[in-house]
Amino acid sequence: MSGHEIENFAGFVKAGKALFTIENSKTKGRFTFKVKKLAEKNVWFVSVLNGPDNYSNYRYVGTIFGNNFRQTTKSLSKKAPAFKAFAWFNNRLNENNLPENVNVYHEGRCGRCGRKLTVPESIKSGYGPECINLIKVNAL
Repeated sequence: MSGHEIENFAGFVKAGKALFTIENSKTKGRFTFKVKKLAEKNVWFVSVLNGPDNYSNYRYVGTIFGNNFRQTTKSLSKKAPAFKAFAWFNNRLNENNLPENVNVYHEGRCGRCGRKLTVPESIKSGYGPECINLIKVNAL
């Protein structure tokens, strides 16, 4: 699997421009999600990769309002595997209870700004050097 395992995936997912893959190591099932924050609001739009990796192959899955993931009029059906997978994942994030057989990988881009990561410490954290400092300041 390409990608780098994320240390703090709960923060990464809602950082602003997260691109990550969730993999079940037992079943080998996986989904690649893009989660983009709506500026200045506590709202994130979730999309899933639906074909070869390019921006036109992402399909809208649903929206996170605060900590709650929901279906909207233009999102996938609640019965769709990607919707079910993200709903399950979001619930586990909220409970801080992700099973050991589930791995979360970033795709080599900063979770906050989306730029390519090149510094080893940045690849490990999932954030570029400038963004990690902004995240630390905002957390205070």
